[in-house]
Amino acid sequence: MPIGYSATLLPQLAEENGTMHADQELGSWIASVHSLATPIGSLMSGPLLDGIGRRGALQFSAIPLSVGWFIIGFATNIPCLLVGRVVLGFGVGLMAAPAQVFLGEMADPKLRGLLTGCTLTFYCLGIVIIYALGASFTWDIVAFCGIIIPTTALIALLLIPESPAWLVRRKKPDKARKALLWLRGNNEKQVEAELEILESRAKLDATRMANTSLFEKKSSVISTLLDPSVFKPLTIINIFNFLQLLSGTFIMVFYAVNLVTNIGGDNINSYLAAVITAIIRLVFSILASFLLLRISRRYLGIFSAVGSALASFAVAIYISIKEDFIDIYIVGILLLLYVATNTVGLMALPGLMVAELLPQRARGIGGGFNYFVVNSFIFIVTKIFPMVNDAVGVIGVFIIFGISSLVEGLFIYIVLPETKNRTLQEIEDYFQQDNLFWITRSRKNRKYDIVNKA
Repeated sequence: MPIGYSATLLPQLAEENGTMHADQELGSWIASVHSLATPIGSLMSGPLLDGIGRRGALQFSAIPLSVGWFIIGFATNIPCLLVGRVVLGFGVGLMAAPAQVFLGEMADPKLRGLLTGCTLTFYCLGIVIIYALGASFTWDIVAFCGIIIPTTALIALLLIPESPAWLVRRKKPDKARKALLWLRGNNEKQVEAELEILESRAKLDATRMANTSLFEKKSSVISTLLDPSVFKPLTIINIFNFLQLLSGTFIMVFYAVNLVTNIGGDNINSYLAAVITAIIRLVFSILASFLLLRISRRYLGIFSAVGSALASFAVAIYISIKEDFIDIYIVGILLLLYVATNTVGLMALPGLMVAELLPQRARGIGGGFNYFVVNSFIFIVTKIFPMVNDAVGVIGVFIIFGISSLVEGLFIYIVLPETKNRTLQEIEDYFQQDNLFWITRSRKNRKYDIVNKA
Protein backbone atom coordinates (compact mmCIF):
# COMPACT_ATOMS: atom_id res chain seq x y z
CA MET A 1 0.00 0.00 0.00
CA PRO A 2 2.72 2.62 0.78
CA ILE A 3 4.34 2.13 -2.64
CA GLY A 4 1.13 2.70 -4.60
CA TYR A 5 0.03 5.63 -2.43
CA SER A 6 1.90 8.27 -4.46
CA ALA A 7 -0.14 7.38 -7.57
CA THR A 8 -3.31 8.64 -5.89
CA LEU A 9 -1.71 11.30 -3.66
CA LEU A 10 0.13 13.31 -6.34
CA PRO A 11 -2.89 14.08 -8.58
CA GLN A 12 -4.78 15.40 -5.54
CA LEU A 13 -1.82 17.57 -4.51
CA ALA A 14 -1.56 18.91 -8.07
CA GLU A 15 -5.03 20.46 -7.81
CA GLU A 16 -4.84 24.21 -7.26
CA ASN A 17 -7.87 24.27 -4.94
CA GLY A 18 -6.59 21.52 -2.64
CA THR A 19 -5.58 21.93 1.02
CA MET A 20 -1.96 21.43 -0.06
CA HIS A 21 -0.29 21.91 -3.43
CA ALA A 22 2.80 20.29 -4.95
CA ASP A 23 4.31 20.98 -8.37
CA GLN A 24 6.04 18.33 -10.52
CA GLU A 25 9.45 18.72 -8.86
CA LEU A 26 8.04 18.49 -5.34
CA GLY A 27 5.79 15.66 -6.43
CA SER A 28 8.77 13.65 -7.67
CA TRP A 29 10.32 13.99 -4.20
CA ILE A 30 7.10 12.88 -2.51
CA ALA A 31 7.01 9.80 -4.75
CA SER A 32 10.70 8.92 -4.54
CA VAL A 33 11.58 9.81 -0.92
CA HIS A 34 9.79 6.62 0.11
CA SER A 35 12.43 4.62 -1.77
CA LEU A 36 15.23 6.81 -0.40
CA ALA A 37 14.37 5.62 3.12
CA THR A 38 13.66 2.01 2.17
CA PRO A 39 17.35 1.04 1.69
CA ILE A 40 18.08 2.12 5.28
CA GLY A 41 15.38 -0.22 6.54
CA SER A 42 16.69 -2.94 4.24
CA LEU A 43 20.19 -2.70 5.73
CA MET A 44 18.77 -2.90 9.24
CA SER A 45 16.59 -5.88 8.34
CA GLY A 46 19.66 -8.12 7.94
CA PRO A 47 20.83 -7.89 11.58
CA LEU A 48 17.20 -8.03 12.74
CA LEU A 49 16.59 -11.23 10.75
CA ASP A 50 19.53 -12.93 12.42
CA GLY A 51 19.09 -11.29 15.82
CA ILE A 52 15.38 -11.49 16.69
CA GLY A 53 14.27 -13.98 14.06
CA ARG A 54 12.28 -13.85 10.84
CA ARG A 55 8.90 -13.52 12.55
CA GLY A 56 10.25 -11.01 15.06
CA ALA A 57 11.65 -8.82 12.28
CA LEU A 58 8.26 -8.81 10.55
CA GLN A 59 6.50 -7.83 13.76
CA PHE A 60 9.00 -5.03 14.36
CA SER A 61 8.45 -3.66 10.84
CA ALA A 62 4.74 -3.17 11.58
CA ILE A 63 5.59 -0.35 14.01
CA PRO A 64 7.06 2.20 11.53
CA LEU A 65 4.43 1.22 8.96
CA SER A 66 1.65 2.18 11.39
CA VAL A 67 3.44 5.34 12.55
CA GLY A 68 4.09 6.49 8.97
CA TRP A 69 0.43 6.28 7.99
CA PHE A 70 -0.49 8.09 11.22
CA ILE A 71 1.88 10.99 10.42
CA ILE A 72 0.54 11.36 6.87
CA GLY A 73 -3.07 11.22 8.05
CA PHE A 74 -2.53 14.19 10.37
CA ALA A 75 -0.17 16.09 8.03
CA THR A 76 -0.99 19.77 7.51
CA ASN A 77 1.96 20.64 5.27
CA ILE A 78 4.32 19.10 2.72
CA PRO A 79 7.24 18.53 5.17
CA CYS A 80 4.96 16.38 7.33
CA LEU A 81 3.95 14.38 4.26
CA LEU A 82 7.61 13.84 3.42
CA VAL A 83 8.37 12.68 6.97
CA GLY A 84 5.47 10.25 6.83
CA ARG A 85 6.66 8.89 3.47
CA VAL A 86 10.18 8.45 4.88
CA VAL A 87 8.89 6.49 7.89
CA LEU A 88 6.73 4.32 5.61
CA GLY A 89 9.69 3.68 3.32
CA PHE A 90 11.81 2.67 6.29
CA GLY A 91 9.10 0.24 7.39
CA VAL A 92 8.80 -1.28 3.91
CA GLY A 93 12.58 -1.77 3.87
CA LEU A 94 12.45 -3.56 7.22
CA MET A 95 9.65 -5.82 5.99
CA ALA A 96 10.79 -6.84 2.49
CA ALA A 97 13.62 -9.30 3.17
CA PRO A 98 12.06 -10.91 6.29
CA ALA A 99 8.82 -11.64 4.40
CA GLN A 100 10.58 -13.49 1.58
CA VAL A 101 13.08 -15.30 3.80
CA PHE A 102 10.39 -16.33 6.30
CA LEU A 103 8.20 -17.87 3.61
CA GLY A 104 11.13 -19.45 1.78
CA GLU A 105 12.41 -21.20 4.89
CA MET A 106 9.02 -22.41 6.10
CA ALA A 107 7.56 -23.61 2.80
CA ASP A 108 7.67 -27.17 1.51
CA PRO A 109 9.95 -27.23 -1.60
CA LYS A 110 7.01 -28.26 -3.82
CA LEU A 111 4.91 -25.34 -2.56
CA ARG A 112 7.67 -22.76 -2.23
CA GLY A 113 6.88 -21.10 -5.57
CA LEU A 114 3.18 -20.82 -4.75
CA LEU A 115 3.63 -19.52 -1.21
CA THR A 116 6.44 -17.11 -2.01
CA GLY A 117 4.43 -15.90 -4.98
CA CYS A 118 1.60 -15.09 -2.58
CA THR A 119 3.66 -12.17 -1.27
CA LEU A 120 3.36 -10.57 -4.71
CA THR A 121 -0.37 -11.31 -4.73
CA PHE A 122 -0.90 -9.46 -1.46
CA TYR A 123 1.44 -6.71 -2.63
CA CYS A 124 -0.77 -6.26 -5.70
CA LEU A 125 -3.90 -6.47 -3.55
CA GLY A 126 -2.53 -3.58 -1.50
CA ILE A 127 -2.10 -1.53 -4.68
CA VAL A 128 -5.69 -2.27 -5.73
CA ILE A 129 -6.95 -1.20 -2.31
CA ILE A 130 -4.92 2.01 -2.24
CA TYR A 131 -5.96 2.96 -5.79
CA ALA A 132 -9.62 2.23 -5.05
CA LEU A 133 -9.51 4.23 -1.81
CA GLY A 134 -7.71 7.08 -3.59
CA ALA A 135 -10.41 7.21 -6.25
CA SER A 136 -13.12 7.48 -3.57
CA PHE A 137 -11.62 9.43 -0.66
CA THR A 138 -9.17 12.23 0.07
CA TRP A 139 -5.52 11.35 0.67
CA ASP A 140 -5.71 11.81 4.48
CA ILE A 141 -8.64 9.39 4.86
CA VAL A 142 -6.72 6.88 2.74
CA ALA A 143 -3.74 7.22 5.09
CA PHE A 144 -5.85 6.44 8.16
CA CYS A 145 -7.20 3.34 6.38
CA GLY A 146 -3.61 2.26 5.79
CA ILE A 147 -3.01 1.84 9.54
CA ILE A 148 -5.36 -1.17 9.65
CA ILE A 149 -3.13 -3.56 7.66
CA PRO A 150 0.14 -3.44 9.70
CA THR A 151 -1.66 -3.52 13.04
CA THR A 152 -3.65 -6.58 11.94
CA ALA A 153 -0.47 -8.27 10.68
CA LEU A 154 1.29 -7.61 13.99
CA ILE A 155 -1.42 -9.55 15.83
CA ALA A 156 -1.74 -12.33 13.22
CA LEU A 157 2.00 -13.11 13.38
CA LEU A 158 1.56 -14.17 17.00
CA LEU A 159 -0.44 -17.18 15.78
CA ILE A 160 2.34 -18.78 13.68
CA PRO A 161 5.74 -20.22 14.70
CA GLU A 162 9.21 -18.85 14.07
CA SER A 163 11.30 -20.16 11.16
CA PRO A 164 12.65 -23.67 11.95
CA ALA A 165 15.92 -22.86 10.14
CA TRP A 166 16.54 -19.85 12.38
CA LEU A 167 15.63 -21.83 15.51
CA VAL A 168 18.13 -24.56 14.62
CA ARG A 169 20.89 -22.00 14.08
CA ARG A 170 20.00 -20.56 17.49
CA LYS A 171 20.41 -24.05 19.01
CA LYS A 172 16.73 -24.50 19.77
CA PRO A 173 16.08 -27.91 18.15
CA ASP A 174 13.00 -28.67 20.25
CA LYS A 175 11.27 -25.47 19.18
CA ALA A 176 12.38 -26.08 15.59
CA ARG A 177 10.88 -29.57 15.66
CA LYS A 178 7.64 -28.24 17.12
CA ALA A 179 7.47 -25.55 14.42
CA LEU A 180 8.08 -28.11 11.66
CA LEU A 181 5.38 -30.40 13.03
CA TRP A 182 2.94 -27.47 12.92
CA LEU A 183 4.00 -26.58 9.37
CA ARG A 184 4.05 -30.13 7.96
CA GLY A 185 0.80 -31.35 9.49
CA ASN A 186 2.48 -33.63 12.08
CA ASN A 187 4.29 -35.64 9.37
CA GLU A 188 6.98 -37.12 11.65
CA LYS A 189 9.04 -38.69 8.86
CA GLN A 190 9.27 -35.50 6.82
CA VAL A 191 9.99 -33.42 9.92
CA GLU A 192 12.88 -35.64 11.03
CA ALA A 193 14.39 -35.58 7.54
CA GLU A 194 14.18 -31.78 7.29
CA LEU A 195 15.48 -31.32 10.82
CA GLU A 196 18.50 -33.49 10.05
CA ILE A 197 19.33 -31.40 6.98
CA LEU A 198 18.94 -28.14 8.92
CA GLU A 199 21.15 -29.36 11.77
CA SER A 200 23.89 -30.63 9.44
CA ARG A 201 23.92 -27.32 7.58
CA ALA A 202 24.05 -25.37 10.87
CA LYS A 203 27.00 -27.50 12.07
CA LEU A 204 28.82 -26.95 8.77
CA ASP A 205 28.35 -23.18 9.03
CA ALA A 206 29.47 -23.23 12.68
CA THR A 207 32.64 -25.14 11.73
CA ARG A 208 33.33 -22.65 8.96
CA MET A 209 33.01 -19.75 11.40
CA ALA A 210 35.25 -21.51 13.95
CA ASN A 211 37.99 -21.76 11.32
CA THR A 212 37.64 -18.09 10.41
CA SER A 213 40.37 -15.73 11.61
CA LEU A 214 39.65 -12.86 14.01
CA PHE A 215 40.20 -10.33 11.24
CA GLU A 216 37.80 -12.19 8.97
CA LYS A 217 35.19 -12.29 11.72
CA LYS A 218 35.43 -8.53 12.14
CA SER A 219 34.84 -8.16 8.43
CA SER A 220 32.33 -11.04 8.31
CA VAL A 221 29.74 -8.95 6.50
CA ILE A 222 32.06 -8.25 3.59
CA SER A 223 33.49 -11.78 3.55
CA THR A 224 29.99 -13.27 3.54
CA LEU A 225 28.87 -11.09 0.64
CA LEU A 226 32.04 -11.93 -1.33
CA ASP A 227 31.66 -15.68 -0.84
CA PRO A 228 30.96 -17.14 -4.33
CA SER A 229 27.80 -18.93 -3.14
CA VAL A 230 26.48 -15.53 -1.97
CA PHE A 231 28.08 -13.10 -4.41
CA LYS A 232 26.91 -14.92 -7.55
CA PRO A 233 23.20 -15.12 -6.65
CA LEU A 234 23.27 -11.54 -5.32
CA THR A 235 24.74 -10.35 -8.62
CA ILE A 236 22.08 -12.22 -10.59
CA ILE A 237 19.25 -10.88 -8.43
CA ASN A 238 20.42 -7.26 -8.57
CA ILE A 239 20.99 -7.24 -12.34
CA PHE A 240 17.54 -8.79 -12.75
CA ASN A 241 16.01 -6.12 -10.50
CA PHE A 242 17.75 -3.28 -12.34
CA LEU A 243 16.48 -4.47 -15.72
CA GLN A 244 13.03 -5.03 -14.20
CA LEU A 245 12.93 -1.39 -13.09
CA LEU A 246 13.91 -0.17 -16.55
CA SER A 247 11.13 -2.32 -18.00
CA GLY A 248 8.67 -0.04 -16.17
CA THR A 249 7.39 -2.39 -13.47
CA PHE A 250 7.46 0.14 -10.63
CA ILE A 251 6.98 3.22 -12.80
CA MET A 252 3.47 1.92 -13.52
CA VAL A 253 2.92 1.56 -9.76
CA PHE A 254 4.26 4.97 -8.65
CA TYR A 255 2.97 7.04 -11.57
CA ALA A 256 -0.05 5.05 -12.78
CA VAL A 257 -2.56 7.92 -12.78
CA ASN A 258 -0.13 10.45 -14.29
CA LEU A 259 1.04 8.01 -16.98
CA VAL A 260 -2.51 7.14 -18.02
CA THR A 261 -3.37 10.85 -18.15
CA ASN A 262 -0.37 11.51 -20.42
CA ILE A 263 -1.63 8.86 -22.83
CA GLY A 264 -5.38 9.44 -22.80
CA GLY A 265 -5.65 13.06 -21.71
CA ASP A 266 -9.12 14.20 -20.65
CA ASN A 267 -10.79 11.42 -22.64
CA ILE A 268 -10.16 8.86 -19.93
CA ASN A 269 -10.93 8.56 -16.22
CA SER A 270 -7.35 8.21 -14.99
CA TYR A 271 -8.27 6.99 -11.51
CA LEU A 272 -10.57 4.30 -12.90
CA ALA A 273 -7.91 3.25 -15.41
CA ALA A 274 -5.32 3.01 -12.62
CA VAL A 275 -7.66 0.83 -10.55
CA ILE A 276 -8.24 -1.45 -13.55
CA THR A 277 -4.47 -1.83 -14.12
CA ALA A 278 -4.09 -2.69 -10.43
CA ILE A 279 -6.85 -5.31 -10.66
CA ILE A 280 -5.21 -6.87 -13.72
CA ARG A 281 -1.90 -6.89 -11.85
CA LEU A 282 -3.59 -8.64 -8.92
CA VAL A 283 -5.26 -11.26 -11.14
CA PHE A 284 -2.03 -12.10 -12.93
CA SER A 285 -0.05 -12.19 -9.69
CA ILE A 286 -2.46 -14.91 -8.53
CA LEU A 287 -2.03 -16.68 -11.86
CA ALA A 288 1.75 -16.42 -11.49
CA SER A 289 1.62 -18.14 -8.10
CA PHE A 290 -0.07 -21.18 -9.65
CA LEU A 291 2.03 -21.11 -12.83
CA LEU A 292 5.16 -21.33 -10.66
CA LEU A 293 3.91 -24.76 -9.56
CA ARG A 294 3.66 -25.99 -13.17
CA ILE A 295 6.12 -24.01 -15.27
CA SER A 296 9.85 -23.52 -14.82
CA ARG A 297 11.02 -20.16 -13.47
CA ARG A 298 13.11 -19.58 -16.57
CA TYR A 299 10.32 -20.22 -19.08
CA LEU A 300 7.93 -17.98 -17.16
CA GLY A 301 10.52 -15.20 -16.92
CA ILE A 302 11.39 -15.32 -20.63
CA PHE A 303 7.70 -15.35 -21.62
CA SER A 304 7.05 -12.36 -19.35
CA ALA A 305 10.02 -10.40 -20.70
CA VAL A 306 9.14 -10.99 -24.35
CA GLY A 307 5.45 -10.27 -23.70
CA SER A 308 6.29 -7.01 -21.90
CA ALA A 309 8.56 -5.97 -24.76
CA LEU A 310 5.95 -6.64 -27.45
CA ALA A 311 3.21 -4.84 -25.49
CA SER A 312 5.49 -1.84 -24.81
CA PHE A 313 6.48 -1.52 -28.45
CA ALA A 314 2.81 -1.89 -29.47
CA VAL A 315 1.82 1.02 -27.18
CA ALA A 316 4.63 3.20 -28.55
CA ILE A 317 3.84 2.38 -32.19
CA TYR A 318 0.09 2.91 -31.78
CA ILE A 319 0.50 6.30 -30.07
CA SER A 320 3.03 7.47 -32.68
CA ILE A 321 0.70 6.49 -35.55
CA LYS A 322 -2.55 7.84 -34.11
CA GLU A 323 -1.11 10.91 -32.34
CA ASP A 324 -4.17 13.05 -31.44
CA PHE A 325 -6.74 10.44 -32.49
CA ILE A 326 -6.06 7.77 -29.90
CA ASP A 327 -8.78 5.19 -29.28
CA ILE A 328 -8.78 4.83 -25.50
CA TYR A 329 -10.09 1.26 -25.71
CA ILE A 330 -7.28 0.05 -27.96
CA VAL A 331 -4.54 1.77 -25.98
CA GLY A 332 -6.22 0.56 -22.78
CA ILE A 333 -6.07 -3.07 -23.96
CA LEU A 334 -2.40 -2.67 -24.89
CA LEU A 335 -1.60 -1.15 -21.50
CA LEU A 336 -3.40 -3.97 -19.68
CA LEU A 337 -1.55 -6.51 -21.82
CA TYR A 338 1.72 -4.86 -20.77
CA VAL A 339 0.76 -4.94 -17.08
CA ALA A 340 -0.38 -8.58 -17.31
CA THR A 341 2.72 -9.92 -19.04
CA ASN A 342 5.07 -7.85 -16.89
CA THR A 343 3.43 -9.03 -13.67
CA VAL A 344 3.30 -12.75 -14.40
CA GLY A 345 7.09 -13.12 -14.49
CA LEU A 346 9.26 -10.01 -14.19
CA MET A 347 7.37 -8.81 -11.13
CA ALA A 348 6.80 -12.27 -9.63
CA LEU A 349 10.33 -13.68 -9.75
CA PRO A 350 12.55 -11.29 -7.70
CA GLY A 351 10.99 -12.11 -4.32
CA LEU A 352 11.16 -15.82 -5.08
CA MET A 353 14.80 -15.45 -6.13
CA VAL A 354 15.75 -13.94 -2.77
CA ALA A 355 14.09 -16.85 -0.95
CA GLU A 356 15.58 -19.55 -3.20
CA LEU A 357 18.98 -18.40 -4.47
CA LEU A 358 20.61 -17.06 -1.30
CA PRO A 359 22.17 -19.67 1.06
CA GLN A 360 20.70 -20.04 4.53
CA ARG A 361 23.63 -18.45 6.38
CA ALA A 362 23.40 -15.31 4.23
CA ARG A 363 19.66 -14.81 3.86
CA GLY A 364 19.61 -12.16 6.57
CA ILE A 365 22.50 -10.00 5.46
CA GLY A 366 22.17 -10.94 1.78
CA GLY A 367 18.44 -10.26 1.66
CA GLY A 368 18.92 -6.94 3.44
CA PHE A 369 21.73 -5.92 1.09
CA ASN A 370 19.68 -6.91 -1.96
CA TYR A 371 16.71 -4.80 -0.92
CA PHE A 372 19.08 -1.92 -0.09
CA VAL A 373 20.39 -2.00 -3.66
CA VAL A 374 17.04 -2.47 -5.39
CA ASN A 375 15.36 0.31 -3.43
CA SER A 376 18.27 2.62 -4.19
CA PHE A 377 17.56 1.84 -7.85
CA ILE A 378 13.85 2.51 -7.31
CA PHE A 379 14.60 5.90 -5.71
CA ILE A 380 16.76 6.98 -8.65
CA VAL A 381 14.29 5.75 -11.27
CA THR A 382 11.20 7.28 -9.64
CA LYS A 383 13.00 10.58 -8.99
CA ILE A 384 14.21 11.07 -12.56
CA PHE A 385 11.17 9.60 -14.32
CA PRO A 386 9.30 12.95 -14.65
CA MET A 387 12.38 14.47 -16.31
CA VAL A 388 12.81 11.48 -18.63
CA ASN A 389 9.11 11.61 -19.49
CA ASP A 390 9.38 15.31 -20.36
CA ALA A 391 12.49 14.67 -22.47
CA VAL A 392 11.40 11.65 -24.53
CA GLY A 393 7.61 11.67 -24.12
CA VAL A 394 5.31 8.71 -23.57
CA ILE A 395 6.46 7.06 -26.80
CA GLY A 396 10.10 7.19 -25.74
CA VAL A 397 9.22 5.87 -22.29
CA PHE A 398 7.55 2.75 -23.69
CA ILE A 399 10.40 2.18 -26.14
CA ILE A 400 12.75 2.15 -23.13
CA PHE A 401 10.40 -0.30 -21.40
CA GLY A 402 10.45 -2.56 -24.47
CA ILE A 403 14.22 -2.58 -25.00
CA SER A 404 14.85 -3.23 -21.30
CA SER A 405 12.38 -6.12 -21.31
CA LEU A 406 14.16 -7.74 -24.26
CA VAL A 407 17.53 -7.41 -22.52
CA GLU A 408 15.98 -8.94 -19.39
CA GLY A 409 14.73 -11.91 -21.40
CA LEU A 410 18.22 -12.51 -22.80
CA PHE A 411 19.70 -12.23 -19.31
CA ILE A 412 17.25 -14.81 -17.95
CA TYR A 413 18.08 -17.22 -20.78
CA ILE A 414 21.84 -16.98 -20.26
CA VAL A 415 22.23 -16.62 -16.49
CA LEU A 416 19.18 -17.41 -14.34
CA PRO A 417 19.33 -20.98 -12.92
CA GLU A 418 16.27 -23.20 -12.84
CA THR A 419 15.17 -23.78 -9.22
CA LYS A 420 11.78 -25.44 -9.64
CA ASN A 421 11.49 -28.59 -7.46
CA ARG A 422 15.05 -28.19 -6.20
CA THR A 423 15.80 -28.10 -2.49
CA LEU A 424 17.49 -24.99 -1.10
CA GLN A 425 20.57 -27.13 -0.45
CA GLU A 426 20.78 -28.20 -4.11
CA ILE A 427 20.50 -24.57 -5.20
CA GLU A 428 23.28 -23.58 -2.80
CA ASP A 429 25.49 -26.40 -4.12
CA TYR A 430 24.97 -25.14 -7.69
CA PHE A 431 26.44 -21.74 -6.81
CA GLN A 432 29.51 -23.41 -5.30
CA GLN A 433 30.51 -24.40 -8.85
CA ASP A 434 32.89 -22.32 -10.95
CA ASN A 435 30.44 -21.29 -13.68
CA LEU A 436 28.17 -18.24 -13.52
CA PHE A 437 26.08 -18.82 -16.65
CA TRP A 438 23.28 -21.38 -16.50
CA ILE A 439 23.79 -22.31 -20.14
CA THR A 440 27.38 -23.38 -19.34
CA ARG A 441 26.52 -25.42 -16.23
CA SER A 442 28.13 -28.79 -15.56
CA ARG A 443 26.96 -32.09 -17.05
CA LYS A 444 25.85 -33.18 -13.58
CA ASN A 445 23.29 -30.37 -13.42
CA ARG A 446 22.12 -31.07 -16.99
CA LYS A 447 21.42 -34.69 -16.07
CA TYR A 448 19.44 -33.48 -13.09
CA ASP A 449 17.31 -31.34 -15.40
CA ILE A 450 16.48 -34.40 -17.52
CA VAL A 451 15.44 -36.37 -14.42
CA ASN A 452 13.23 -33.48 -13.32
CA LYS A 453 11.45 -33.32 -16.69
CA ALA A 454 10.92 -37.08 -16.86
